[in-house]
Amino acid sequence: MPPMISVRRRARHTFAAAVAVLTALPLLPAPAAAAVAAPASVRPAASAHTVTLITGHRVRVTDLGGGRYATDVQRPDGALGGVHAQTIGEDLYVIPDEALPYLAGDRVDRRLFNVTELIRDGYDDRHTDGLPLIVSYTDPTAARGPAPAGTSKVRSLASVRGSAVRATKRQARRTWQAITERPGGIATVWLDGKVHADLAQSTGQIGAPAAWAAGLDGAGVPVAVLDTGADTDHPDLAGRLGAAVSFVPGESVDDRNGHGTHVASTVGGSGEASGGTERGVAPKANLLVGKVLADSGSGADSWVIAGMEWAAAQGARVISMSLGGNEPSDGTDPMSTAVNRLTEQTGALFVIASGNNGAEGAISAPGAADAALTVAAVDAEDRPASFSSVGPRFGDYGLKPDLVAPGVDVLAAKAGGTAGDGWYQSMSGTSMATPHVAGAAAILAQKHPQWRAAELKNALMSSAAAIAGSDAYQVGAGRVDVRAAAGSTLTGTGSAYFGFTGWPHPDPAAVDRTLTWTNTGDQAVTLDLTVRGEIAGGPYDTDPRAGAGTPAPDMFTLSADRVVVPAHGTASVTATAHPKAAQDGRRYLGEVTASSGGVVRARTQLGLYAEDERHDLTVTIRDRAGANAEGYLIMQRFGEVDPYVIPYGTSGPIEMRLRPGVYSVVTYLQVAGSHGPDSVGTALLGDPEIVLDRDRSVVLDARKAAEATAAVPGTTEDRALFLNWYRSDGAGGVYADQYQLPPWTDTLYALPTAKVTRGEFEFETRWRKTRPLLTVTAGGRPVDFLGQPGSALYDGRARLDLVHGYTGGDVRGKAVVVTRTPDVSGSQRARAAADAGAALLIVVNDGPGKLHEWVGAEDGTRVPIPVLGVTAATGKALSGASAVTLTGSINSPFAYDLVDPHPGRIPASLAYRPKDLARVDMVFHGDTEREGGEFRRDYRPYRTYSLGSDLAVRFPSTRVDYLSAQPGTAWAEAAVGGLNTELVSVGETRGYRPGSRSTVRFFGPVVRPRNNSSFWSSTRHETYVEFNVQPWADSGTGHAGYMQTGDKLHLAVSENGKLVKESQWASATLDQGPPGVTVYTLDLHASRDGYRLSPATHTVWEVVSRPGDAELMPVLQMDYGIETDLAGDARGGRQQLRLTPSHLPGAVGAGKINTIELAVSYDDGGSWRTVPVTPSGSGWLATFTAPRSGYVSLSATARDTAGNTIRQEITRAYGLRP
Repeated sequence: MPPMISVRRRARHTFAAAVAVLTALPLLPAPAAAAVAAPASVRPAASAHTVTLITGHRVRVTDLGGGRYATDVQRPDGALGGVHAQTIGEDLYVIPDEALPYLAGDRVDRRLFNVTELIRDGYDDRHTDGLPLIVSYTDPTAARGPAPAGTSKVRSLASVRGSAVRATKRQARRTWQAITERPGGIATVWLDGKVHADLAQSTGQIGAPAAWAAGLDGAGVPVAVLDTGADTDHPDLAGRLGAAVSFVPGESVDDRNGHGTHVASTVGGSGEASGGTERGVAPKANLLVGKVLADSGSGADSWVIAGMEWAAAQGARVISMSLGGNEPSDGTDPMSTAVNRLTEQTGALFVIASGNNGAEGAISAPGAADAALTVAAVDAEDRPASFSSVGPRFGDYGLKPDLVAPGVDVLAAKAGGTAGDGWYQSMSGTSMATPHVAGAAAILAQKHPQWRAAELKNALMSSAAAIAGSDAYQVGAGRVDVRAAAGSTLTGTGSAYFGFTGWPHPDPAAVDRTLTWTNTGDQAVTLDLTVRGEIAGGPYDTDPRAGAGTPAPDMFTLSADRVVVPAHGTASVTATAHPKAAQDGRRYLGEVTASSGGVVRARTQLGLYAEDERHDLTVTIRDRAGANAEGYLIMQRFGEVDPYVIPYGTSGPIEMRLRPGVYSVVTYLQVAGSHGPDSVGTALLGDPEIVLDRDRSVVLDARKAAEATAAVPGTTEDRALFLNWYRSDGAGGVYADQYQLPPWTDTLYALPTAKVTRGEFEFETRWRKTRPLLTVTAGGRPVDFLGQPGSALYDGRARLDLVHGYTGGDVRGKAVVVTRTPDVSGSQRARAAADAGAALLIVVNDGPGKLHEWVGAEDGTRVPIPVLGVTAATGKALSGASAVTLTGSINSPFAYDLVDPHPGRIPASLAYRPKDLARVDMVFHGDTEREGGEFRRDYRPYRTYSLGSDLAVRFPSTRVDYLSAQPGTAWAEAAVGGLNTELVSVGETRGYRPGSRSTVRFFGPVVRPRNNSSFWSSTRHETYVEFNVQPWADSGTGHAGYMQTGDKLHLAVSENGKLVKESQWASATLDQGPPGVTVYTLDLHASRDGYRLSPATHTVWEVVSRPGDAELMPVLQMDYGIETDLAGDARGGRQQLRLTPSHLPGAVGAGKINTIELAVSYDDGGSWRTVPVTPSGSGWLATFTAPRSGYVSLSATARDTAGNTIRQEITRAYGLRP
C-alpha cells in the first residue's frame, strides 16, 4: 500500500522514511482440493530452539505449551543498547537497539530479526551454522569484490548489483560491523529467504488447439522452466530438454518433488505417454530446465536469481517461474529487481505465479516486478480460484496480476518416484496456471521472433478473454486466449496505471498515459475506442469493497474516440485520469475497448488510487535535561498489525502525515540514573492513545517520568530487569514489546499516561532479585563493577593482592587490573589472564560508562576466572589499592520474582512495595555436585512470548522464592541439569495465591515417561494420529522432561495388535486407523548411560480410540510420591509410596481408573514382589519394607473402565540409605 506516513524532520541522520515492521505471512497453504495431511516427519520431543541473529545476539525460544514461549537473549561482545522482543501478530521479532537505524533506513531486511520465521525456515542453530544473505551494493563493481567480513561468497548476482553470501554464525558480530560501517558501498542486506512452489488446468480452455492447427506449437523457441527440476525419463519430456542445470547445492537436476515435471510438461510436454492427448501448450518448444527449488519444494532467493540469470544468458525467450515468496512485495525486492533488469537487458519475458495466499494485496516476489507477466488462477469455468493471490500490488496499489489461466485440477506429467500411479497427476495452484501462459508466450514468440518481452506481454494481455463479474485486481486483463493472441494482427497496451493521488486533492492535476496499438497485418485498421471507469473499492482498513462496481464515467477520458492503425505500423492516443473526480480512499479501475466493425480487437486495463484523509502528528521527545533527544519511535495504528520504526534527532520534532485513527507511540531513552555519577537509566516515554481526528502535537518529556522501584528486605541485586508495553486495539491488532534493558542500566523511568478509552493497554515492570552474586571491596570500600558475560562464577571468600597494568611476571592467585584496548578482544584478554595464573581480572573501560563484553570462548564455554568491568573513575580509585576482598556465592538462598502490572495507564507513582507475594520452596535434587540452570517466566493474559534470563544453580540445593501473585499473573518454571546439563525439566504454567506456600522440586525421583500441557500430546486428528510423551519427567508436580543429548529411545506402535510404526523418538505419527474401535499399543524403551537413578524404563500403553473420538487421546500416566533426600535416596526399611494414575485434562474417551497394581524389585528387575495398594485420597498408597541400602525398582500397572492401560517398569527408581 502507499506509505502510511510521510515524515518531515530536521535530524542530523539521513534515514529514509519510516519502515513498516510487517508480520511474515505463513507458509503457502495446501492446494484448495487437498485434505489436511499428516506431518511429513515425526517431531522430536525437544522444544527449544536457538537462533543467532546477524548482530551476533543469540536468541533461545523454548515452547512451554499452551501457546506460550520462554525467550532469552545472549548479547555478543561489543553489543550496544538494549533488546526488544516484539510480538507482532503471531511472530516474535527480536530487535537489538543498534539495529533500529538500519531497519528505519531500509538497509537491513527485517526478516533477519523475525525469530519465528527463521526457526520455521530452518535457520536456527541446530539446523545450520550459517545464515544465507543477499548483499546489494551502491557501486555495481563492488559486487565483484570480496564478500563482507565474516561471510563467504556463494555467487555473484549481477541483476541485483550484489552477491549471495553465507555468513558464519560464529562470526556474526564481525559481519554486522562490516555491514554497518558501509565498506565497499553496501546498500542493503537481505535474508536469502525461502521461496516455495505455488501449486493448479487445460490447453483446450485457452484455445491452444487452434494455434496448433495453424502450425504454431512453439517450435524452436527456448523456454526456461525454473522449478524443482524435471524427470528427464518421463515419456512426455524425453528428448524435449535442452540445457539443464541445478542451482540447489548437493542436488541434481532430477525432480524428486514432482512440481517441476508437472510445470514443464504443461509448458511443452509432448503428450507421448497419453498418445498425444495430454500435450503441453507449446509441445515443440525447446525446454531449458533450471532447478532452483530443492526436492522439498522450497529454495533460496539467490538460487532463483542465479537461475534467472542463467536462463537469460541461455537465450530463453520465455522464462516460466511457478514460485514465490511468503509475503507481499512492492516490487523492489532482490528477485523482482532481477526480473526488471534482466528483462531490460535481454528482452526475455518472465511469466510468474501470483501466489496461493488467496488474499487481496498478497502478490509476492518475484511476481510483483513491473516487467513480470504475473499469472493468477481460474477453474474450468473461468471462475477465480479461491487460493489465488490477487492485487493490488503492495505499496502503490499497482495493477497486478496481469492475466489468469487454468489452475484448478490440471492434469500433467507425474515425476517418477513420486506418490501415485500412472504417468499423470492432477494439481491445483497458480503454479499450474503459469506454464499455460508461458506456453502461450512461446507460441507468440514463434510467430513473431523479433518481439521482445513488452510486445509479448501486451499481446497476451490485450487479447485476453474478459471474465464477467471480476475486476482487474482479481483477474488482470482476463483469461489468456492463445487462439485470439496468435490469430490477431492487432495488439494494444495491456495496462496503464495512473498512480495514486495524495490527500487533500481539491484540484489535482490530470494524469496522462499513452496507449498504443500495433498492426502487424497488411491492411490498415480503424479502431473505435470506448472507455469506462468504475469504483473498485477503498483501502483495506475502510471496507475495501465499498461502492465496488459503481460507474465513474468522468474518471478516465481519451484524446480521441477513433484511431487508424496503418499496416505494419502503430497509432497512439492519450488516456487521461481525472483525480478531481475521485472520492477519498477509493480505488478506480477502467477499461479501454478497441473495436473494429463491431468486433472487440483489444482491451486495455486502467487503474488509479485516490488517497484518503490525512492529518499532521507532531511528536517532540525530550531527555531529562529538557533537550531534544535522539532515538527511534515505535508507532502502532489501530486496525493494523504492523508497527512502524521512525527515527528522531536532536534538531527537532518528528512531523508525520497520517490517516485518521487511534495511534500508540513509545520510545526508550538512555538517561542518567539515580545511583551516582556512573549510574545509567532507561526512560520509557509513550502515549498509548492518540486520537488523530485533526492535526495534533504530542510531547514526550523524560523530565516528567516517574522512577520505577521495587522494595524488598535485605541486600539484593537485579538479575533481570525488563519494561513491558502492551497495546491492543480490541480487534486483533496487537503490539507487545518486552524490552530487556542494557546490562549497565540500574534505573527505570516511565512517563505517566492518561487512562485509555479504547482497546486494552498495560505497562509492566519486571524484576528478578537475589542476593548479590559477588561483592568486591578494596580498602574496606565497595567496588562498583559489572560481571562480564562468559566469565566464571565465584563461590567463597578470598583476599587477593592487586597487580596493576600487567606486563608479565608471576600473577598466580592474584587479581590483575588492566585497561581495555580495542586491539584485543575480551575473550583474548581473559584467556591470557587465566593462562598467566590470575585468580581475577578487572578491566577498566577505555570509554564512558561501565564495560560489558563477552569474555568466554566462541563455543559459549566460560573462561575459568571471574572477569569484572569497571568505569574509568572506578579504575582510577583502584589504582591506590593493594588488595581486594571477594565474597561470592553461586546459589542465592532466595529470589524475588516480581511484576508490577498497570492495566489501562501508567500511573504517577511506580514504587512497588509488594504485599501480594506467594512463597515457593525450590528443591534442586542431584546425587553429585554439578552446575545447572533455572528460569521462571511471567505471563499476563495477553502474553505469548516471555523474555527473561536464566539463573545459574549448583545442584543439589534449595532456595526460597517469593513471587508476585496478583490476579492475571502466571508463572512458568523449568530447570536444566543432568550430568552435562543436558536434562530439561519443564513445569506447567500456573498462578499462585497471595500468601500461599508451595514446593517445586526438580530432578527428584521418580523419573519416568510423562507428559504435561507444555508439550504436544497424543492426539487424534481428522486424517492422522500422533503420539508423544516426554521420556524423563521428574517428581515435580505436573512436570515433564526430556534430554537434549545422551539417551536412547525406541517406540513401537501397534494397531489392533499389528506393528505399524517404529521411531527413535518418544513420538510417532501415523495415518488414521481403520474404522471402528482401534486399540493402539505404544511400547517405549528409554535408557540413559551414566545415571544412577532411572537409568532405564520400559512403558507399555494401550489406548482405545473409538469413532467420533477427537482431540486429546486417553493415554494413562503414573505419578509417584516418595520422600527422599536431595540425592534421591529414601531411608531404608518401611516405605510409603503414593501412586496417582491420571489422564491429561481434556482427554476424550477416558474411563474411570479402577485397577492399579504394583510390584517392587531390589535386584534391578531380576525378581519382583507384589505389593498391595489401597485407595488413599486421589490416588493409592503402597506400604512395604525395603532393605537398608541399595535401590528400589518399580513395576506399576493402571487400567480404566474404557480399556486404557499403562504398564510401567522403572529400573532403580530411587535409592536406599540406612
